[in-house]
Amino acid sequence: MKKRYTIQTFIITTTLFLNSGCFLGYMDSPKVETRKTNVVKPMITKQPKKSSIDLISTPTQPLSVECTNDVNSPCKKPPISPRELKPKKITEQGEIHHLKSFQGEKIKIIENKRGFVFPKHKNKVVILELFGKNCSHCIKEMSILNRLQRKYRNNLKIISIQVEDKMSRYEAKRLIQKNHIKYSIIPGEDATNLQYNIQKTYGWTGILPYILVVKDGITEFNYLGEVSYNEINRDINSIIY
Repeated sequence: MKKRYTIQTFIITTTLFLNSGCFLGYMDSPKVETRKTNVVKPMITKQPKKSSIDLISTPTQPLSVECTNDVNSPCKKPPISPRELKPKKITEQGEIHHLKSFQGEKIKIIENKRGFVFPKHKNKVVILELFGKNCSHCIKEMSILNRLQRKYRNNLKIISIQVEDKMSRYEAKRLIQKNHIKYSIIPGEDATNLQYNIQKTYGWTGILPYILVVKDGITEFNYLGEVSYNEINRDINSIIY
């Protein structure tokens, strides 16, 4: 009796369930897969600082402190071509450059395979600079060269060559007086061979200012573009003492 009662109960329950429509609703409704997800809070990121390249490319921003390799840069000189060269004076020692500063000083530079030799300035550190009269970075660097000349005095010789458009003696005099220059300034048109050789030997691309630091005929340091006083002073100090 108990078994028959159980079967009857099951049949009645099943019939009621099928007739209720719940079964049909269950079959018709699609299965939805749910997943537990973590709520991610938005991250606050700092905007990166603009690089010097970004500043140069943005017209509203000031120019970078560094000189650029752009042909149109005010601190970029076109390269010297072979047709601009003057007859060479070559001896067993090497090519000889006879130059004269705007201040009237005669300067002899001998260029050989090792580098530059300055016969009148033996045992000295020599700064050989290429600069432009219209280059703001070059003008700014003049005070640094003056400061180095005062500090090292008889242990340092500075020779600076103006390599932009030709500078008249009147312009040179004004430049020297205005910037209190205490070192030698040479007109670039008298040193085309020297400029050409620096291009070929050191890979100078025309960026100004450009400095070579020479001691005992060996180029110890070179600087492309504006250099700080602390940097060049540290380097010169390391080879003087």
